[in-house]
Amino acid sequence: MEIRATDLKQFVFCPRYIYFTYVQPVPKVPTLKMIQGRVEHIEHQNKERRRGLRSYNLVEGARHFHYPVYAERLGLRGKVDLVIETKSSSGQRYFPIECKNTNRGIRNNIVYQLVAYALALEEMTNSPVHLGYIYLLPEKKAYPIPITQARKQHVKRMITMIRHIVENEYFPEPRSRARCATCELQRYCNDLDTSSTWNEKQKFFEEFNELWNGRCSRMKQEGTTIDTEARS
Repeated sequence: MEIRATDLKQFVFCPRYIYFTYVQPVPKVPTLKMIQGRVEHIEHQNKERRRGLRSYNLVEGARHFHYPVYAERLGLRGKVDLVIETKSSSGQRYFPIECKNTNRGIRNNIVYQLVAYALALEEMTNSPVHLGYIYLLPEKKAYPIPITQARKQHVKRMITMIRHIVENEYFPEPRSRARCATCELQRYCNDLDTSSTWNEKQKFFEEFNELWNGRCSRMKQEGTTIDTEARS
């Protein structure tokens, strides 16, 4: 079975996401935060095309947006927000970059997603990837993330654990019940009380729909490209 790089991010957040994706698939309703993140990604990508590479400590390089990666040996695939390809003949040539809309800093879930992309890039290009970047949209800042051997090994272990859940149809405990209130899958966990929070989320979706439509309309008037391609 193939694992998506985003599965690793979700597994770190809560392993039940894996269960409800592969063992007992259910419709996924995006959270308010997810929808807002997509809007921010669209705006950032259009700005990124016009910027230099100083944020990534690079002098030259070609940008590849929504870059598909695949590691056959690991059974891992995904789509990187941005890969910068340099002409270096002795050092690292490919730099994976993930953009995140979060005010909570850099958490392990997005670090391991980036490491998964690095592993796939290494296999695809037969060249080492020792460094990647996480760009935090609220801060408008790129943070260097070392792609260490220890992190690579941990990602491989997580892939094994994800396969264990799927192959054995194992229903895991939630990572932290404090996270359940904002989870898009909370209504499917029958050991949680979700009725009140679901009504509140529905209200949020309606309010944000107005924001989304208004912002898209303004972007079209300004002649800005709206790229709604699905990310993996």
